[in-house]
Order: sequence, then C-alpha cells, then structure tokens
Amino acid sequence: MFYFLGIDIAGSKNTWVVALKNEDKLLKLCPLLSLEIPSSPSYIEDFSLIINFCKKNKVLAVSIDAPLSFSFKDKKGLRISDKALKELLPKKARSWVVSYHTLMAVPIRALLLSEALSPFCGTIIETHPRASFYFCLPENKKELAFIYKKSLPEDEKNFLIEWLKEKFNLSIDFEFNLTEGILDAIMCALACYFYHRMPEKLIFLPGEEALKGFGPFVVISF
Repeated sequence: MFYFLGIDIAGSKNTWVVALKNEDKLLKLCPLLSLEIPSSPSYIEDFSLIINFCKKNKVLAVSIDAPLSFSFKDKKGLRISDKALKELLPKKARSWVVSYHTLMAVPIRALLLSEALSPFCGTIIETHPRASFYFCLPENKKELAFIYKKSLPEDEKNFLIEWLKEKFNLSIDFEFNLTEGILDAIMCALACYFYHRMPEKLIFLPGEEALKGFGPFVVISF
C-alpha cells in the first residue's frame, strides 16, 4: 500500500492536505489529514502532522501547490515555467500564475516542508491545481475553474465529485464536503500519482538550467 499526498499550501490556517491510497489496483481517496472529519474538512496548521504521516506510512510522492524551485536569474520572481504556464492558459486565467515575490511566506514554508519531507519521500514535485482543474474539465464546465474559489452550488459540488470518480478513476467510498481547498489538494495528489503511473497525462513545464529546490513543475492535462 502506497500513499500519494497533495498539499495546497498557504497561510497557517489555509493549508489543506489529502491522501490518495493505491491498494488492490484501486486509487482511493482516504478520510485522513484534512479529511479526517469528511463532513467538516480542516486545515493543517501544524506541519509536524504531515511529516509524521510520511514517517509512519509509505508515501511514494508528494505534490505541493507552491513554488519549489528558484534561480538567481528570477529577478522579478516569475520563472520560465510560470511564463510557459501563463501561455497555456486563456487570457482571463493568466492571473492565476503569479510571481513568487507576491506570495509572501508561502514559498519558504513550502521549501522548508519539502526539505523536512525529503528523507521520507523520494518524490516531491510542484504543481498548479487550478490550472490542472481547468485543463481537465469538459468544455461545457470550464467556467467552474473561474468560480470555485468563491462559491459552488451544491449541484456543482455533486457534479465535481462524480467527475473526479469518472475522470480519474478515483474511488471515493465516503461522503465529504468538497471545499475549494480540498479540491485543490486532490488535484495536487493526482498530479504526483500520474507522475509515477501515467506521466503522459502531465505537462512538464520548462525550467532554468541552474535551479535550486525541488521539482519538476507539472500540471495534469487530458
């Protein structure tokens, strides 16, 4: 049994973590971490919970929604990979990709967490769950990627849960409240699952030659 973790990292009261479990040829969403109480998902304030989970379980990969690689050439904090992702998105979605200078403490929190996890998890990659969400949605539902951060009607939440099951062959055998943080964390976890199992479903974004940190930076697209 192996786990794949998705981490939507932001402030101390806005970090969400989910675990996918690969067992008996099924990929399952687990009622763990932020989904320990599925009806009322909780943010993870104490990163030691994530580190201890990786110490105690076989975590094959972790994917984080935050900049994890840096170069001295990034004078404005916008990397080659960020620019490439902007070009892949429609114009009205390009504001989703921002300079890491504008993210305040998020990049350093993500980098410190990655370093703490690295002795226990061999794969730590960067992703952009909102971009993956947009690329994977059917054409008639792509507008959801523009509104889910604000609010989602219950019928759209129900649609998205069924979509996650069917699109990604994801087994979900419990009811849960699909918040935007949980959705982002699920998309993160799926990215590192596909990195190991079906990398052809990923876009590998280009990076500078002299990078420091963790990577690569990938998004899901199929």
